[in-house]
Amino acid sequence: MRVRENQELIMENVLSFRGKMTQQQMQEEMVEIGQVLQDLGVQKNGPVMTATYAVEQMDNKQVMDIELLIPMNRDIKLPKEYTFKPIIKIMNALCIRHEGHPARLQDTINRLNAYILEHNKQVITAAYNVTVKNAESQEELNDMIIDIYVGCSPCIV
Repeated sequence: MRVRENQELIMENVLSFRGKMTQQQMQEEMVEIGQVLQDLGVQKNGPVMTATYAVEQMDNKQVMDIELLIPMNRDIKLPKEYTFKPIIKIMNALCIRHEGHPARLQDTINRLNAYILEHNKQVITAAYNVTVKNAESQEELNDMIIDIYVGCSPCIV
């Protein structure tokens, strides 16, 4: 599991939804977004991406400040609870691939953070998780693939 430098992450025609939610609420929102896209006659056009800005404990539950990002096959007017982003472009990013159960994703993030410290990188974005291979069932959880991108300043000071 190596960290790659100078990577780009580009998505076009993106539906964005940001909110504070639990893992369960996030799954429910993804189902809702799928229904909205279907009702609008729009197709998902690439892997789903998430950006986690903060995690906190509320009422003994882990609540994430998270943004869900879904690329679509065309520009479209979205319902008011969603934001349309014509393009998302992260340049000069570090990328690390997580292969396996998402419960071990934190281990991969820890490796990325160690690399950032060791190489004195200045991170300028949230971490963006791109689900390359999703699990359609419990049995497939160990086969998941998630690429994690963080944008870094190109400045050397």
